[in-house]
Amino acid sequence: MIEISVSVSIARPAAEVWSILGGFDFLPRWVGPIASSRLEDGGRVRRLETVDGEVIVERLLEFSDSERQYSYALLESPFPVSEYVGQVAVRDDGAGGVQAVWSSRFRSHGVDAVEIAADFEGFYHAGLERLKALVEER
Repeated sequence: MIEISVSVSIARPAAEVWSILGGFDFLPRWVGPIASSRLEDGGRVRRLETVDGEVIVERLLEFSDSERQYSYALLESPFPVSEYVGQVAVRDDGAGGVQAVWSSRFRSHGVDAVEIAADFEGFYHAGLERLKALVEER
């Protein structure tokens, strides 16, 4: 099982960061390659479309406003992975800012594990950096 975690420091209060990061349907706001998101199954499933027209379907597993985190499972995607479970979270840093965290665990299929882990890490880092820019511009 591959496990990765990326975090970015953001100089804003947790509630402000969570107002964007915590929206299960908000990925198009802060993840550049995601063009659209549509909720299904009473808001527990999101159907994402990338700017390249690929479809990604994910199911919300757990959601906690009080802990400022949610986890989700990948149901359908173009990625060569299985058993994918991801999590996003906002953690207070004790100095008036936060750590925005995006992590996952999964199995790779037909590709080098180091390569696919690096791809996901780069994707998460780019998304969190865009989130940081959006929130700190306010």
